[in-house]
Amino acid sequence: MCLTMVSLLLPGFLLLLLFCLCHRPVGAKRQEPVASPENDSTRLREGNLSIKSSLYNAGSSPHPIREGPKQQLLYCRVGIGYHLQILPNGSVGGVHKPTEYSWLKMFAMKHGVVGIKGVKSGLYLSMSGQGLAHGVEQFSDNCLLKENLEENHYTTYSSLSHPGIYLALSHKGDLRKGSSVGRHQSCTHFLPRRTP
Repeated sequence: MCLTMVSLLLPGFLLLLLFCLCHRPVGAKRQEPVASPENDSTRLREGNLSIKSSLYNAGSSPHPIREGPKQQLLYCRVGIGYHLQILPNGSVGGVHKPTEYSWLKMFAMKHGVVGIKGVKSGLYLSMSGQGLAHGVEQFSDNCLLKENLEENHYTTYSSLSHPGIYLALSHKGDLRKGSSVGRHQSCTHFLPRRTP
């Protein structure tokens, strides 16, 4: 008798459970998906949106940064250790003690591809075909950097437009020509930091 009762009540219980899981309470508002860089990167991976179309949409801001990227420093472990900086004249280099020009905003364009903008200078980091980094006012394909986490937990940044060209600093903190260095050299290893 007990088994018969369970077999009669089980389908009703399962239906009630399914109904509760699938329906929201009366009066509950439906949540709209929030636009975020993660949603855009998913759309990029699915092929619904290209990098160029996301950068050059008509009527959109010419600057791809959305609200949300945090200010940070990029510490290079070469020599005595330097923080990357982008100066207002467009020059890029390193300083041991961070300055106001060392604070950067990094933003993801898609998985593994980032852009870097100087907070104080307002310039985007760009890599030329000759292997030199410099600051520019307008974001372009030369500003897209491939971000790669190395086995020592440091990060390397190479040009997406010019493969094999790495962002690098010398032992004195000067900019090194990115075509003359490799990803296993300490001059190309950077560590994002939130505090000096």
